[in-house]
Amino acid sequence: STPQIAMYLSRALIALAAIAHGASAFNSPVLRASALTRQHGMRVHDHSVVARARMSDDAEVKEVPFEVRGFSYSTVVLGAAVAITLYSFIQFFVNDGEASSSLGFVYGFPGLLLGAALKYAEVEPVPVEATPGAEDARERLGNVNLKKIYSDVTRFRYADYHLEDALEALALRPRGEGPPELLKLVEKVTPEGQYSMELVFSSKATPYKSWMRNAHRYANFFGPNVRATVEKVSAEDRIVSLGLITVPDGGSLQPMEVQSDGSTLPINLDGSVEGKEEAISA
Repeated sequence: STPQIAMYLSRALIALAAIAHGASAFNSPVLRASALTRQHGMRVHDHSVVARARMSDDAEVKEVPFEVRGFSYSTVVLGAAVAITLYSFIQFFVNDGEASSSLGFVYGFPGLLLGAALKYAEVEPVPVEATPGAEDARERLGNVNLKKIYSDVTRFRYADYHLEDALEALALRPRGEGPPELLKLVEKVTPEGQYSMELVFSSKATPYKSWMRNAHRYANFFGPNVRATVEKVSAEDRIVSLGLITVPDGGSLQPMEVQSDGSTLPINLDGSVEGKEEAISA
């Protein structure tokens, strides 16, 4: 009957909303690290602790056992809610306003509100640029965190930005400001045959010097067997690139800054760069 159909569809809408919230909250690769620091009262800016927490198998933080990809939850919810509402209107007038035919309104209008809320909070997957062989290199050489980063940023998210908690844990989100916005992901194979994942951010509120001062923490946070590169892609538009490159066991984890000519220079612990005359500026 109409009421039963409406009730089943409403339950499906609620289930989809719960899945959207759960997937957004727990599937991020290093959201677990930030969640663990909060659970155990650790300081978020203590990055050595964050790195150890990220690797913990704490039973209190569980990952979603499945992941639905390739479509927008908000679009599905809105579509189902519109269908329920239209069907209810038609039944209401066809049945001369009988109460039984109008029960769908109880579920249709809340579904519309739910779908609109999900659409408002929706963050679309970021575009991916890949060179030939990059996907195979990711599967062969990428560690668990790199693979989860790819999985996380290439799906729809709700209520938070891509890698938001990871950026906050790395002190790359200024107090009272939003986190850097991930614009795209670029993956390729290096001349040495290693896998490279480049995360390109719009860093309006986070100064470039903050990315440089944290350079020695990226290897531990996104590792193991990863070294980082930092590049100021556009000073005018405040676009920054964070590169994560796999290294073999025993390889150097020294972070490097990519120069305008494509060369790289080592980054010191204080964020300065050897062989670079000008000081790091915002």
